[in-house]
Amino acid sequence: MTDNQKSEQGLAKFLGFWARHRKLTVIAVILAGLTVFRLVNGQAAPFVKPPSNEPVYVELGSATYGTMRELSRYYGSMSAPNRFFLSTKAAGEIKSLLVDIGDRLENGQIVAVLDDNEYVLARDRAAMNVRLAQAQLTEARANLELAESDMRRQSSLTQKSIVTQSDFETAQNKHLQAQARLEVAESQLQSASNQLDDAELRLSYTRVTANWPQGAKDVSPDGDYRYVGSRLVAEGQLVTANTPLFELVSIDPLLVEVNVIEKDYPKFYPGMEASLSTEAFPGQTFTAKVLRVAPVLSSDSRQARLELEVANPDLKLKPGMYADVVFVFNEHSGVWSVGEDVPFRRHDGYVVFVADSKSQTVTEVPVTLGLVEDGQVELVGLEKVDGSVVVLGQHLLQNGQGYRQAGESEYFDPKAAPSGSGEGSRSSLESKDSGQAGGGQS
Repeated sequence: MTDNQKSEQGLAKFLGFWARHRKLTVIAVILAGLTVFRLVNGQAAPFVKPPSNEPVYVELGSATYGTMRELSRYYGSMSAPNRFFLSTKAAGEIKSLLVDIGDRLENGQIVAVLDDNEYVLARDRAAMNVRLAQAQLTEARANLELAESDMRRQSSLTQKSIVTQSDFETAQNKHLQAQARLEVAESQLQSASNQLDDAELRLSYTRVTANWPQGAKDVSPDGDYRYVGSRLVAEGQLVTANTPLFELVSIDPLLVEVNVIEKDYPKFYPGMEASLSTEAFPGQTFTAKVLRVAPVLSSDSRQARLELEVANPDLKLKPGMYADVVFVFNEHSGVWSVGEDVPFRRHDGYVVFVADSKSQTVTEVPVTLGLVEDGQVELVGLEKVDGSVVVLGQHLLQNGQGYRQAGESEYFDPKAAPSGSGEGSRSSLESKDSGQAGGGQS
């Protein structure tokens, strides 16, 4: 094959390759041109990874000495441990309401009055029936005495054969009838008395009183009081028996209800204290105590109900308020801690790097992690931290390696950096700073 034929064959292969990969070839040519253009104009300076014996750029921070706690936060709502609706026992028109929302009530205090005309008339009729029954009883007793006297006289005359046996038996029957009428009169008097008591009781229902069991467990330090939480009726309204008039609540102490997760459930017990805060009083905390722990967890949420009690002597807290409850499960005092992302996992454990400002080197310190609180992690068993700790760039360090803090000049290939002065130098320096910041964190 001649040289001309070989050239024609090579050109044909090239044209075939160009037809098949035209797009890729164009992209490659464009990228190559852009790279050459940027290098010539000083727009990019290639980052050169520092040698292993060169300092590493890091960011330093400080360890904290103090107390670390194992916390768990839950959210719930406050409610009144004793809350009930006060209802009327009688029907009628509400004549007057003597209390309103927010009023404090004593046990047995009258809170409302109903129109009692109908009940007064019923009481008067019952009293009249009692007097009538008493008169009938008096008459029955007199008739019985008369029948007894007549029977004794007939008995004496019968013995003397003055009257017949039949007359004596008639007197006996009259005596028995008088005894029966006396018993009926006594029963009628008892019935009338009961009706009078019932009428007087119904009349008393027109004076609605707030009553609750004496000696309740939740008696507040300042007395056994209830408060009107809501009013449900108005004066002049017609109500039937068992119509709710007011909602009464006790607000000292209050009950706090939260649902706890399965992981924390074994840590709770009655008497355990917690810190409580609300949105209504920011920055102020209250002490709550666990009253009851549910013995079961919900099969749907895998959570258990927890009830706490919080004292409320100043009556600041109210039922229905949102509660932020913090439990402290564990507490370690006099320990060192750092940010959670500072310890670096190496081999079978964790290490932190402590910086020596004089020698500009770092020391690798093995640590054991403990409690975590607010983004800080405890360094278990570490008695002292001499100097600052590396908080950024620790994954590039080795024990005894030198360091420099971020912001100092970094490593660049001097051959790649264009020379010049004035605007060109400032542009080149800005490009270096930009490239170094990215390379230092990679």
